This record gives sequence, structure tokens and C-alpha cells, in this order.
Amino acid sequence: MLVLWFIGAQWVRSVEPLGLDQGLFACFARWVPRGWLPYRDLYDSKPPLFLYSWALSAVVPGDVVQAAWRLEAVWLATTMALAFALARRVWDRWSGLAAVALVFAALWAPGWGGYWSRAQADELSALPVLGAAWLAWRALDRPGLAFWAGLLTGVAGLYKIPSMAMAAAWPLTWLLAGSLRPSLRRTGLLAVGIVVPWALAFGWFAAHGALGDFYQAAFVYHRHNAAFISPPWSHVLPTFARELGLGAPLLLLCAAIGLALLRKRRAREFWWLLPWIVLTMASVILQRQLAGYQYLLAMPGLAMAGAFGVVELARGAAQRPRRLAWVLGLASVLALSVESGVQWWRAYGIDLLHLSGRLTRDEYLRRLQPDGFSSSTEEAAARYLREHSAPGEGLLVWGMSPGLYALADRRPVTRYPFHKILMTDAPLSRMIPGLDERRAELMRRLRADPPAYVLIGRNDRNGFEPETSMMSLTRFTELAAFVRSQYHPEIEIGNFLVVRRGPAP
Repeated sequence: MLVLWFIGAQWVRSVEPLGLDQGLFACFARWVPRGWLPYRDLYDSKPPLFLYSWALSAVVPGDVVQAAWRLEAVWLATTMALAFALARRVWDRWSGLAAVALVFAALWAPGWGGYWSRAQADELSALPVLGAAWLAWRALDRPGLAFWAGLLTGVAGLYKIPSMAMAAAWPLTWLLAGSLRPSLRRTGLLAVGIVVPWALAFGWFAAHGALGDFYQAAFVYHRHNAAFISPPWSHVLPTFARELGLGAPLLLLCAAIGLALLRKRRAREFWWLLPWIVLTMASVILQRQLAGYQYLLAMPGLAMAGAFGVVELARGAAQRPRRLAWVLGLASVLALSVESGVQWWRAYGIDLLHLSGRLTRDEYLRRLQPDGFSSSTEEAAARYLREHSAPGEGLLVWGMSPGLYALADRRPVTRYPFHKILMTDAPLSRMIPGLDERRAELMRRLRADPPAYVLIGRNDRNGFEPETSMMSLTRFTELAAFVRSQYHPEIEIGNFLVVRRGPAP
């Protein structure tokens, strides 16, 4: 049944488009296999293993979107298999099956944003996180495994830096479930293990002359971004609690039951799970952005606790039918399971309508994202560019639509396919030193390699850019003069004005 559920969900969601972030990640899938280096040639602020993992989709059959979703399916299946093996080893086979179901339901819960949260770093990091958790638990009996737990903790950080909050969880587990001196030895091995993957990452970019680019993107940018967008704690804390409760009520109930039962029956596993869950939740809160996909960091630990909880609850209700608490607990789980099923149907039923032919592609995309970023416009513009330009020609999208590069398979002439904002005088861009240098670099690239087309966004203000892309172009006088002198308007597609190089016909 679980296998059929997994396959069915993959089939239903196979029609989903690239989200805004995934459009950027797909650029890495396109051009990293062709020799481009993250950060130096193509910019994002995510850690490198995540970007290189997206590049793996280049070996998967299908277009760039289908390849990404197929790679995600393989990744999720591996994550679920590891969750099964871990829960079975710690408890039993039934807990393993429950862990499989809860991990998948948690990582794909509609409340986290649907296709906007697919194949995000927070989702892919669940695989090394579960591996690190397994090794940390086994290190209670085999202290040498603490090094390997640290290694996988470091690997998880190379997918999503906040996931390394669990580096503080494992020493707490070893201390609370063991004794001081052995826990100190394990902690030392953990620290050494964490350093290894990060040292390799720094060495890789240093060897390619891009250490500064790597550091600026992965560390400096986030500091300024957090200072720009972070809301007050009076907003963050209640928002976190509300969104977590609305997004994963079933998982929270099962995990609470699991932790309560573990505290009474299996203290060692309780002290393994509690610090893991609390600190990964804290890592979500400390980011202070609270995008839906960021909650995925907390899901693996909750799923493991929930797996034990739901199995023990079912056993307790079967063995003690006259104890009202067991029956009410099981009834609550079943009720929330039905409610979650309704939420899944509401969220993904539109995919079925499209698959069955009752919604055209354009209608489906417009209903999926009725305002703001438009997948419909992105796909339409990509089709036009494929039909009217040659594969080797370059492209500049002066707007927030990085998926256009990947869908059209036209190389970006800027290293900022998503972070175009870093070349405007928007507030965040002004906070980050080097605006003049970034603009000068873009102009050097454009003069050396003029793109065949430039797409200019209109009516596309957002939280980062108070001006439309058209307005920010006019304020970037050197770029505006370059476009005006060498390009002519050809067509309008959605919110994009499409200009082509050369004189008007």
C-alpha cells in the first residue's frame, strides 16, 4: 500500500511546473554538467552539495523539469528506505513502516507550499540527517561511530547550514543517556567528522580560484539577507507555532505521543529524539523567514518519534480497549489522518484535473499560481525563445524568472539568474558591498557576449524590490543605454517585454 501511495503521488505531481526557486536550481542542472562552477559562474546562496545534487538530474532521462522530479523521487525513496531501516533497528518492523509513511507525508505535506517546496535543500537534507541520527544513536554503544555521525552532520550542512543544529543535539544525547567522560570523547570525534566535508568544500573552491565567491554567497549574503527581512520575535514565535500546527497536526500529535511513551519506557531513545527535535525546530525559528519549506528541517525527528507513538498507540488501544485514553488517542490520530487526506486532495486534485485533460496546461498553471510569479508566463516565454533563437545564443532575463533560462536552454549571460536584485539599487543590494563592481562585471559580460534576447519584467514589484524591473532598468543607466542602442521590441509575453538584438525590421 505504501509503495502504491508513493508511486501514485509521484505520478499525480509529475505535471507540476518549476517553482521560483526550482527554476534557479534547474540552471545548475543545465550548466554545471557543462563545466560551470557554482558561485563563480552561476550564483546562489545555497551550500554546494545541494547545488551539485541538482546537477545530478542531468543524467536522468526527460526534460529539465521531469528529470528534476524523477531525481527527487529517487532521493525520497532512498530517504524513506533509510527511515524504515532506522526505525526497525531501534524499535521494530511496524515502527519502520510507520516511519516511511510519516516521513513521506511530512516532507510533502501541502501546508509547506506544494510545488514551491519540492526538491528544496530542506527536503534533500533529510537523507544525511537520518543517517547522522542513526550513527549518533549507535554511538551510544560504539563510540567510534561518533566520527561518522559528525561526517554526515557536516554533509547535511552542505545541503542546508541550519541543519547542523543537530551537531549540538548528539552531545546532549550522549550526556543525558550516558555519562560525562565518554560523551566528551564522542563529542571530540563528532567535531572532527564535521570538519572533514567542510574542509573538502573549501579546498574544492580554493583549488578553482573561487573561495571568495563561495564564502560571500554561502555566508556573507545570508547575514545581510537576515538583517533585511527578519521580522521581530513577537511575530516569529507565534507564527512558527501556528504554521507548524496547521501544516503538520497529525505528525505533531503522533510525535507528542511517542515522546511521552518513550519517556516512561525507553529513556535512551527519548534523550536521542528530544534534543534532535527541539534543536531542529530552533534552527527553523532562528532563520526567522518561516517559508513553508524551512519547516522540513524539523520533519525527520518528528517522524521518527511519531512512528513509535502511532504504533504503540495502536497496540495499546487493541490490548486495553476499556482504557478511554488509548481509544481517544487513536480516534484523534484517525481523525487527523482523514483531515490530512482532505488537505492532500484539495492541494493536488488540480493535478489530477490536468492529467485527465479537464484543464489545459495554461488553465492549470494559472489556477496553480493565480498571482505574482507566473509559471504560465515562464513556460510560454521559454517556448518562444526556443523557437526564435539558436541553442548557443545567450539570454538576459531582467526580472525574477530564473526558470526561463533552464526551460529555454539558453545560457544566462549573467551569473545572477535569480539574484538580479544584487545588480539594482534595491535596499538589500545596497546593504551588500560591491554594487558598482557587480554592475561593471555584468556590463563586461554583455559587451563580450551580447545576448540574443533580453526579457524585461513589468508590474513585478516584490518584497525585495520596491520598483518594477522596468523601473530598475532605467535607473541602471549603463545597462539601459546598452539595451536601447542594440535591441528592439519584438513581442510582449505576460509581464515580459521581449527585445531582440539588432535593428527593428
